[in-house]
Amino acid sequence: MLYYEQLTGRNAIIAVTGAGAIFLLGKTLLAMFRCPPYRPEPSTLVRLSMEYRPSPSGRANIPGELRRLLQSLHPNLDDESKRTTLHTITQCVLLKESEASACAYEDLKLIASFLDDPDKTTKMEALNALKAFTSIWKFKIRIQEFVPKIIELVTTHSDHSLHVAGLRLLNGLNIPDYTHQLIRTVLQNFMDILLLSNTLAKVQVLKFLTTLAQKEDLLHDVMDCRATPELLTLFQPSLPGNLLFEILVFVEQLSEGRLTPQYQSMHWQYGDHSLHEIIFGENSRLSDRLLALIVHPEEEVQVQACKVILSLRINREEGKVMDGVPFEANTNVNAQRVDPLVSPSCESTLSNYPYRTSTLSSGISTDDHVPQGGRSHDESGRSYTPLPATEETGYSFYPLQTSVHSFHPLETSSIKSTHAVDFGCDHDPVDFSPITAPFSDDSDGGT
Repeated sequence: MLYYEQLTGRNAIIAVTGAGAIFLLGKTLLAMFRCPPYRPEPSTLVRLSMEYRPSPSGRANIPGELRRLLQSLHPNLDDESKRTTLHTITQCVLLKESEASACAYEDLKLIASFLDDPDKTTKMEALNALKAFTSIWKFKIRIQEFVPKIIELVTTHSDHSLHVAGLRLLNGLNIPDYTHQLIRTVLQNFMDILLLSNTLAKVQVLKFLTTLAQKEDLLHDVMDCRATPELLTLFQPSLPGNLLFEILVFVEQLSEGRLTPQYQSMHWQYGDHSLHEIIFGENSRLSDRLLALIVHPEEEVQVQACKVILSLRINREEGKVMDGVPFEANTNVNAQRVDPLVSPSCESTLSNYPYRTSTLSSGISTDDHVPQGGRSHDESGRSYTPLPATEETGYSFYPLQTSVHSFHPLETSSIKSTHAVDFGCDHDPVDFSPITAPFSDDSDGGT
Protein backbone atom coordinates (compact mmCIF):
# COMPACT_ATOMS: atom_id res chain seq x y z
CA MET A 1 0.00 0.00 0.00
CA LEU A 2 2.82 2.36 0.83
CA TYR A 3 4.54 1.38 -2.46
CA TYR A 4 1.57 2.35 -4.58
CA GLU A 5 1.27 5.65 -2.78
CA GLN A 6 4.81 6.62 -3.92
CA LEU A 7 4.06 5.93 -7.64
CA THR A 8 2.69 9.34 -8.33
CA GLY A 9 2.98 11.26 -11.61
CA ARG A 10 5.55 13.65 -10.17
CA ASN A 11 7.84 10.88 -9.04
CA ALA A 12 7.58 9.17 -12.46
CA ILE A 13 8.66 12.34 -14.28
CA ILE A 14 11.64 12.77 -11.96
CA ALA A 15 12.73 9.19 -12.51
CA VAL A 16 12.51 9.45 -16.30
CA THR A 17 14.45 12.73 -16.34
CA GLY A 18 17.19 11.33 -14.17
CA ALA A 19 17.55 8.23 -16.35
CA GLY A 20 17.84 10.39 -19.48
CA ALA A 21 20.51 12.57 -17.90
CA ILE A 22 22.54 9.52 -16.86
CA PHE A 23 22.29 8.12 -20.39
CA LEU A 24 23.50 11.32 -22.04
CA LEU A 25 26.34 11.69 -19.57
CA GLY A 26 27.50 8.15 -20.20
CA LYS A 27 27.36 8.65 -23.99
CA THR A 28 29.44 11.82 -23.71
CA LEU A 29 32.09 10.13 -21.59
CA LEU A 30 32.25 7.21 -23.99
CA ALA A 31 32.75 9.53 -27.02
CA MET A 32 35.46 11.44 -25.16
CA PHE A 33 37.40 8.29 -24.44
CA ARG A 34 37.14 7.12 -28.05
CA CYS A 35 38.41 10.44 -29.60
CA PRO A 36 42.17 10.79 -30.28
CA PRO A 37 44.08 13.14 -28.03
CA TYR A 38 44.16 16.81 -29.05
CA ARG A 39 47.54 17.95 -30.42
CA PRO A 40 47.47 21.64 -31.46
CA GLU A 41 49.46 22.85 -34.49
CA PRO A 42 52.71 24.59 -33.63
CA SER A 43 52.23 28.26 -34.50
CA THR A 44 54.90 30.33 -36.14
CA LEU A 45 56.27 33.47 -34.61
CA VAL A 46 54.54 35.59 -37.22
CA ARG A 47 51.17 34.01 -36.46
CA LEU A 48 51.67 34.50 -32.74
CA SER A 49 52.58 38.13 -33.28
CA MET A 50 49.41 38.64 -35.29
CA GLU A 51 47.17 37.40 -32.45
CA TYR A 52 47.32 40.71 -30.59
CA ARG A 53 47.33 42.93 -33.68
CA PRO A 54 44.19 44.45 -35.23
CA SER A 55 42.62 43.39 -38.55
CA PRO A 56 44.51 44.03 -41.82
CA SER A 57 42.48 47.12 -42.62
CA GLY A 58 43.24 48.51 -39.17
CA ARG A 59 46.90 47.53 -39.30
CA ALA A 60 47.40 49.57 -42.45
CA ASN A 61 46.82 52.76 -40.43
CA ILE A 62 49.52 52.00 -37.86
CA PRO A 63 52.57 54.27 -38.35
CA GLY A 64 55.56 52.34 -39.66
CA GLU A 65 53.50 49.21 -40.29
CA LEU A 66 54.56 49.00 -43.95
CA ARG A 67 58.24 48.87 -43.03
CA ARG A 68 57.59 46.19 -40.38
CA LEU A 69 55.63 44.08 -42.84
CA LEU A 70 58.34 44.29 -45.48
CA GLN A 71 60.95 43.26 -42.92
CA SER A 72 58.87 40.29 -41.78
CA LEU A 73 58.20 39.10 -45.36
CA HIS A 74 60.46 36.25 -46.46
CA PRO A 75 60.04 33.06 -48.49
CA ASN A 76 60.27 30.75 -45.45
CA LEU A 77 56.83 31.76 -44.19
CA ASP A 78 53.88 29.44 -44.63
CA ASP A 79 51.40 30.16 -47.40
CA GLU A 80 48.79 31.74 -45.15
CA SER A 81 51.31 34.14 -43.63
CA LYS A 82 52.61 35.14 -47.07
CA ARG A 83 49.13 35.85 -48.39
CA THR A 84 48.12 37.87 -45.33
CA THR A 85 51.34 39.89 -45.28
CA LEU A 86 51.20 40.72 -49.00
CA HIS A 87 47.55 41.70 -48.74
CA THR A 88 48.29 44.04 -45.83
CA ILE A 89 51.22 45.55 -47.74
CA THR A 90 48.85 46.35 -50.61
CA GLN A 91 46.51 48.19 -48.25
CA CYS A 92 49.36 50.09 -46.61
CA VAL A 93 50.65 51.31 -49.98
CA LEU A 94 47.21 52.48 -51.06
CA LEU A 95 46.41 54.21 -47.77
CA LYS A 96 49.80 55.70 -46.86
CA GLU A 97 51.55 56.95 -49.99
CA SER A 98 54.16 58.88 -47.99
CA GLU A 99 55.46 55.72 -46.35
CA ALA A 100 55.27 53.84 -49.67
CA SER A 101 57.37 56.52 -51.38
CA ALA A 102 60.12 55.91 -48.83
CA CYS A 103 60.47 52.27 -49.94
CA ALA A 104 63.48 51.16 -51.97
CA TYR A 105 63.92 49.17 -55.16
CA GLU A 106 64.93 46.14 -53.07
CA ASP A 107 61.44 46.11 -51.57
CA LEU A 108 59.94 45.79 -55.06
CA LYS A 109 62.31 42.95 -55.88
CA LEU A 110 61.30 41.22 -52.65
CA ILE A 111 57.62 41.40 -53.55
CA ALA A 112 58.27 40.39 -57.17
CA SER A 113 60.14 37.31 -55.95
CA PHE A 114 56.83 35.87 -54.79
CA LEU A 115 55.65 35.74 -58.43
CA ASP A 116 57.57 32.44 -58.54
CA ASP A 117 55.80 31.05 -55.47
CA PRO A 118 54.05 27.70 -56.03
CA ASP A 119 50.83 28.95 -54.45
CA LYS A 120 48.56 30.73 -56.97
CA THR A 121 46.92 32.93 -54.34
CA THR A 122 50.34 34.13 -53.19
CA LYS A 123 51.18 35.05 -56.79
CA MET A 124 47.91 36.96 -57.09
CA GLU A 125 48.61 38.91 -53.87
CA ALA A 126 52.10 39.75 -55.13
CA LEU A 127 50.62 41.08 -58.39
CA ASN A 128 48.15 43.20 -56.42
CA ALA A 129 50.95 44.59 -54.27
CA LEU A 130 52.96 45.58 -57.35
CA LYS A 131 49.83 47.15 -58.84
CA ALA A 132 49.50 49.29 -55.70
CA PHE A 133 53.10 50.51 -56.12
CA THR A 134 52.34 51.68 -59.70
CA SER A 135 50.50 54.66 -58.19
CA ILE A 136 53.98 56.05 -57.39
CA TRP A 137 55.73 57.26 -60.54
CA LYS A 138 59.30 56.26 -59.65
CA PHE A 139 58.18 52.70 -58.94
CA LYS A 140 55.98 52.50 -62.03
CA ILE A 141 59.06 52.79 -64.22
CA ARG A 142 61.03 50.21 -62.23
CA ILE A 143 58.19 47.67 -62.27
CA GLN A 144 58.35 47.61 -66.09
CA GLU A 145 61.31 45.23 -65.88
CA PHE A 146 58.96 42.60 -64.46
CA VAL A 147 56.64 42.76 -67.51
CA PRO A 148 58.02 39.56 -69.13
CA LYS A 149 57.40 37.61 -65.92
CA ILE A 150 53.90 39.05 -65.60
CA ILE A 151 53.06 38.13 -69.21
CA GLU A 152 54.34 34.61 -68.57
CA LEU A 153 52.11 34.26 -65.51
CA VAL A 154 49.02 35.44 -67.36
CA THR A 155 49.50 33.32 -70.46
CA THR A 156 50.60 30.06 -68.81
CA HIS A 157 47.93 29.72 -66.11
CA SER A 158 44.21 29.06 -66.45
CA ASP A 159 43.20 30.66 -63.15
CA HIS A 160 40.77 33.52 -63.78
CA SER A 161 41.78 35.47 -60.67
CA LEU A 162 45.41 35.34 -61.77
CA HIS A 163 44.37 36.60 -65.21
CA VAL A 164 42.55 39.58 -63.70
CA ALA A 165 45.40 40.51 -61.33
CA GLY A 166 48.10 40.20 -64.00
CA LEU A 167 46.19 42.09 -66.69
CA ARG A 168 45.28 44.88 -64.29
CA LEU A 169 48.98 45.30 -63.57
CA LEU A 170 49.89 45.25 -67.28
CA ASN A 171 47.22 47.86 -68.05
CA GLY A 172 48.74 50.15 -65.42
CA LEU A 173 52.21 50.00 -67.00
CA ASN A 174 53.84 51.27 -70.18
CA ILE A 175 54.75 48.22 -72.23
CA PRO A 176 58.47 48.45 -73.15
CA ASP A 177 59.48 48.00 -76.77
CA TYR A 178 61.84 45.13 -75.99
CA THR A 179 58.86 43.00 -74.91
CA HIS A 180 57.07 43.24 -78.29
CA GLN A 181 58.74 40.11 -79.64
CA LEU A 182 57.60 38.17 -76.57
CA ILE A 183 54.08 39.54 -76.95
CA ARG A 184 53.93 38.35 -80.57
CA THR A 185 54.55 34.80 -79.47
CA VAL A 186 51.76 34.80 -76.86
CA LEU A 187 49.09 36.87 -78.64
CA GLN A 188 47.05 33.75 -79.27
CA ASN A 189 46.95 33.09 -75.52
CA PHE A 190 45.43 36.52 -74.93
CA MET A 191 42.77 35.76 -77.56
CA ASP A 192 41.98 32.50 -75.75
CA ILE A 193 41.52 34.43 -72.50
CA LEU A 194 39.12 36.73 -74.35
CA LEU A 195 36.97 33.78 -75.38
CA LEU A 196 37.26 31.44 -72.39
CA SER A 197 37.80 33.49 -69.23
CA ASN A 198 35.25 35.23 -67.02
CA THR A 199 33.82 38.70 -67.56
CA LEU A 200 36.37 40.56 -65.42
CA ALA A 201 39.27 38.93 -67.23
CA LYS A 202 37.67 39.65 -70.62
CA VAL A 203 37.35 43.35 -69.77
CA GLN A 204 41.00 43.53 -68.71
CA VAL A 205 42.33 41.61 -71.73
CA LEU A 206 40.35 43.87 -74.07
CA LYS A 207 41.98 46.91 -72.51
CA PHE A 208 45.38 45.29 -72.99
CA LEU A 209 44.67 44.35 -76.63
CA THR A 210 43.52 47.92 -77.30
CA THR A 211 46.88 49.16 -75.98
CA LEU A 212 48.71 46.71 -78.24
CA ALA A 213 46.65 47.84 -81.25
CA GLN A 214 47.97 51.36 -80.71
CA LYS A 215 51.52 50.09 -81.31
CA GLU A 216 52.39 50.47 -84.98
CA ASP A 217 54.60 47.38 -85.10
CA LEU A 218 52.03 45.18 -83.32
CA LEU A 219 48.85 46.21 -85.15
CA HIS A 220 49.21 43.67 -87.95
CA ASP A 221 50.08 40.89 -85.50
CA VAL A 222 46.91 41.61 -83.53
CA MET A 223 44.67 41.59 -86.61
CA ASP A 224 46.34 38.48 -88.04
CA CYS A 225 45.78 36.61 -84.79
CA ARG A 226 43.62 33.51 -85.17
CA ALA A 227 40.04 33.97 -84.03
CA THR A 228 36.80 32.01 -84.32
CA PRO A 229 33.32 33.23 -85.31
CA GLU A 230 32.36 32.83 -81.64
CA LEU A 231 34.08 36.17 -81.12
CA LEU A 232 30.95 37.88 -82.44
CA THR A 233 29.01 36.50 -79.46
CA LEU A 234 30.76 39.15 -77.39
CA PHE A 235 28.56 41.75 -79.13
CA GLN A 236 25.30 40.40 -77.71
CA PRO A 237 23.19 43.14 -76.06
CA SER A 238 22.54 40.89 -73.06
CA LEU A 239 26.20 41.05 -71.96
CA PRO A 240 27.38 43.55 -69.30
CA GLY A 241 27.76 47.11 -70.51
CA ASN A 242 31.41 47.44 -69.48
CA LEU A 243 32.34 44.39 -71.57
CA LEU A 244 30.43 45.69 -74.61
CA PHE A 245 32.03 49.12 -74.27
CA GLU A 246 35.57 47.72 -74.12
CA ILE A 247 35.16 45.45 -77.13
CA LEU A 248 33.68 48.34 -79.13
CA VAL A 249 36.67 50.50 -78.20
CA PHE A 250 38.95 47.68 -79.31
CA VAL A 251 37.26 47.38 -82.71
CA GLU A 252 37.34 51.16 -83.17
CA GLN A 253 41.08 51.20 -82.47
CA LEU A 254 41.66 48.46 -85.04
CA SER A 255 39.61 50.37 -87.58
CA GLU A 256 41.46 53.62 -86.99
CA GLY A 257 44.79 51.84 -87.17
CA ARG A 258 43.97 50.53 -90.65
CA LEU A 259 43.42 54.09 -91.87
CA THR A 260 46.84 55.41 -90.89
CA PRO A 261 49.19 56.22 -93.80
CA GLN A 262 51.92 54.05 -92.32
CA TYR A 263 49.67 51.00 -92.29
CA GLN A 264 48.17 51.61 -95.72
CA SER A 265 51.61 52.02 -97.26
CA MET A 266 52.18 48.27 -96.86
CA HIS A 267 50.35 45.41 -98.55
CA TRP A 268 49.41 43.14 -95.64
CA GLN A 269 48.31 39.52 -95.85
CA TYR A 270 45.85 37.94 -93.40
CA GLY A 271 44.83 34.38 -92.64
CA ASP A 272 41.40 33.04 -93.55
CA HIS A 273 40.43 32.69 -89.88
CA SER A 274 42.13 35.83 -88.62
CA LEU A 275 40.64 38.56 -86.48
CA HIS A 276 40.83 40.88 -89.50
CA GLU A 277 38.58 38.65 -91.58
CA ILE A 278 35.99 38.35 -88.82
CA ILE A 279 35.76 42.11 -88.33
CA PHE A 280 36.66 43.63 -91.72
CA GLY A 281 36.22 40.70 -94.11
CA GLU A 282 33.68 40.63 -96.91
CA ASN A 283 31.65 37.92 -95.15
CA SER A 284 31.76 39.57 -91.74
CA ARG A 285 28.49 39.65 -89.80
CA LEU A 286 29.67 42.32 -87.39
CA SER A 287 27.42 45.03 -88.84
CA ASP A 288 24.32 43.06 -87.88
CA ARG A 289 25.50 42.83 -84.28
CA LEU A 290 26.33 46.53 -84.14
CA LEU A 291 22.84 47.56 -85.21
CA ALA A 292 21.40 45.80 -82.18
CA LEU A 293 23.73 47.76 -79.87
CA ILE A 294 22.46 51.14 -81.06
CA VAL A 295 19.37 50.69 -78.86
CA HIS A 296 21.33 49.40 -75.85
CA PRO A 297 20.07 50.77 -72.50
CA GLU A 298 23.48 52.25 -71.61
CA GLU A 299 24.26 55.48 -73.41
CA GLU A 300 28.03 54.96 -73.64
CA VAL A 301 27.45 51.67 -75.45
CA GLN A 302 25.10 53.39 -77.92
CA VAL A 303 27.60 56.17 -78.65
CA GLN A 304 30.50 53.76 -79.05
CA ALA A 305 28.47 51.52 -81.38
CA CYS A 306 27.73 54.52 -83.61
CA LYS A 307 31.43 55.40 -83.69
CA VAL A 308 32.36 51.88 -84.74
CA ILE A 309 29.71 51.82 -87.49
CA LEU A 310 31.01 55.12 -88.88
CA SER A 311 34.61 53.95 -88.67
CA LEU A 312 33.82 50.69 -90.48
CA ARG A 313 32.02 52.65 -93.19
CA ILE A 314 35.07 54.84 -93.73
CA ASN A 315 37.26 51.73 -93.88
CA ARG A 316 35.15 50.20 -96.63
CA GLU A 317 35.18 53.35 -98.70
CA GLU A 318 38.92 53.69 -98.26
CA GLY A 319 39.29 50.09 -99.33
CA LYS A 320 37.33 50.76 -102.51
CA VAL A 321 39.51 53.76 -103.27
CA MET A 322 42.64 51.68 -102.83
CA ASP A 323 41.20 49.01 -105.15
CA GLY A 324 40.23 51.61 -107.77
CA VAL A 325 36.47 50.99 -107.51
CA PRO A 326 34.19 54.04 -107.57
CA PHE A 327 31.75 54.37 -104.70
CA GLU A 328 28.66 56.56 -104.58
CA ALA A 329 30.62 59.75 -105.02
CA ASN A 330 32.93 61.41 -107.50
CA THR A 331 36.51 60.98 -106.28
CA ASN A 332 37.84 63.71 -108.63
CA VAL A 333 38.86 66.68 -106.51
CA ASN A 334 38.28 69.12 -109.39
CA ALA A 335 34.87 67.72 -110.25
CA GLN A 336 33.10 69.85 -112.85
CA ARG A 337 29.75 71.42 -112.22
CA VAL A 338 27.35 70.42 -114.98
CA ASP A 339 23.86 71.15 -116.04
CA PRO A 340 21.17 68.80 -114.70
CA LEU A 341 19.88 68.26 -118.26
CA VAL A 342 23.04 66.39 -119.24
CA SER A 343 22.61 62.62 -119.23
CA PRO A 344 24.44 60.60 -116.56
CA SER A 345 26.36 58.70 -119.22
CA CYS A 346 27.92 61.92 -120.39
CA GLU A 347 28.37 63.53 -116.99
CA SER A 348 31.52 61.62 -116.07
CA THR A 349 33.28 62.79 -119.27
CA LEU A 350 32.49 66.47 -119.13
CA SER A 351 35.89 67.39 -117.73
CA ASN A 352 37.60 65.69 -120.69
CA TYR A 353 35.88 67.69 -123.45
CA PRO A 354 36.29 71.39 -124.19
CA TYR A 355 33.23 73.60 -124.37
CA ARG A 356 32.53 75.22 -127.72
CA THR A 357 29.52 77.15 -128.89
CA SER A 358 27.43 76.49 -131.97
CA THR A 359 25.88 78.96 -134.36
CA LEU A 360 23.79 81.66 -132.71
CA SER A 361 20.35 82.68 -133.84
CA SER A 362 21.84 85.83 -135.32
CA GLY A 363 24.03 83.74 -137.61
CA ILE A 364 27.32 84.93 -136.11
CA SER A 365 29.84 82.31 -135.08
CA THR A 366 31.49 83.03 -131.77
CA ASP A 367 34.61 81.13 -132.77
CA ASP A 368 35.58 84.05 -135.01
CA HIS A 369 34.72 86.90 -132.66
CA VAL A 370 36.08 85.91 -129.25
CA PRO A 371 38.60 88.53 -128.21
CA GLN A 372 41.89 87.10 -127.02
CA GLY A 373 42.70 89.65 -124.32
CA GLY A 374 39.24 90.59 -123.10
CA ARG A 375 38.97 88.27 -120.12
CA SER A 376 36.91 89.39 -117.15
CA HIS A 377 36.38 88.03 -113.69
CA ASP A 378 33.20 87.70 -111.66
CA GLU A 379 32.86 88.10 -107.89
CA SER A 380 33.97 84.51 -107.27
CA GLY A 381 37.19 84.97 -109.23
CA ARG A 382 36.07 82.88 -112.24
CA SER A 383 37.37 84.12 -115.59
CA TYR A 384 35.17 84.48 -118.65
CA THR A 385 35.06 86.30 -122.00
CA PRO A 386 31.91 88.28 -122.82
CA LEU A 387 30.27 87.35 -126.10
CA PRO A 388 30.17 90.00 -128.81
CA ALA A 389 26.82 91.42 -129.84
CA THR A 390 25.42 91.15 -126.32
CA GLU A 391 23.60 94.11 -124.88
CA GLU A 392 24.71 95.99 -121.85
CA THR A 393 22.00 94.28 -119.86
CA GLY A 394 23.11 90.79 -121.00
CA TYR A 395 25.24 88.49 -118.86
CA SER A 396 25.99 85.73 -121.31
CA PHE A 397 29.54 84.47 -121.32
CA TYR A 398 31.73 81.94 -123.04
CA PRO A 399 33.53 79.52 -120.65
CA LEU A 400 37.23 79.40 -121.39
CA GLN A 401 38.90 76.08 -122.10
CA THR A 402 41.72 76.95 -119.73
CA SER A 403 39.43 77.94 -116.86
CA VAL A 404 39.59 75.90 -113.66
CA HIS A 405 35.81 75.90 -113.34
CA SER A 406 33.31 74.60 -115.84
CA PHE A 407 30.13 76.23 -117.01
CA HIS A 408 28.67 78.37 -114.18
CA PRO A 409 25.74 80.50 -115.41
CA LEU A 410 24.92 83.53 -113.33
CA GLU A 411 21.75 83.49 -111.29
CA THR A 412 20.21 86.55 -112.99
CA SER A 413 20.96 86.19 -116.65
CA SER A 414 19.01 87.79 -119.46
CA ILE A 415 19.93 86.00 -122.67
CA LYS A 416 18.19 87.18 -125.80
CA SER A 417 19.78 84.74 -128.18
CA THR A 418 19.69 80.99 -128.29
CA HIS A 419 22.90 79.19 -127.32
CA ALA A 420 23.73 75.55 -127.84
CA VAL A 421 26.68 74.00 -126.12
CA ASP A 422 28.30 70.90 -127.55
CA PHE A 423 29.56 68.67 -124.73
CA GLY A 424 31.20 66.15 -126.97
CA CYS A 425 28.52 63.51 -126.30
CA ASP A 426 26.48 61.43 -128.67
CA HIS A 427 23.14 63.05 -127.95
CA ASP A 428 21.67 66.24 -129.37
CA PRO A 429 23.01 69.56 -128.18
CA VAL A 430 21.37 70.96 -125.12
CA ASP A 431 19.43 74.12 -125.58
CA PHE A 432 20.12 76.80 -122.97
CA SER A 433 17.43 79.20 -124.17
CA PRO A 434 15.81 81.06 -121.29
CA ILE A 435 12.24 80.20 -120.45
CA THR A 436 9.86 82.84 -121.73
CA ALA A 437 7.92 84.26 -118.80
CA PRO A 438 5.11 86.83 -118.89
CA PHE A 439 6.44 90.30 -118.26
CA SER A 440 4.39 93.12 -116.92
CA ASP A 441 5.64 96.68 -116.75
CA ASP A 442 4.63 98.83 -113.84
CA SER A 443 3.77 101.64 -116.19
CA ASP A 444 1.31 99.39 -118.03
CA GLY A 445 -0.32 98.19 -114.89
CA GLY A 446 -2.47 101.27 -114.61
CA THR A 447 -3.69 101.27 -118.23
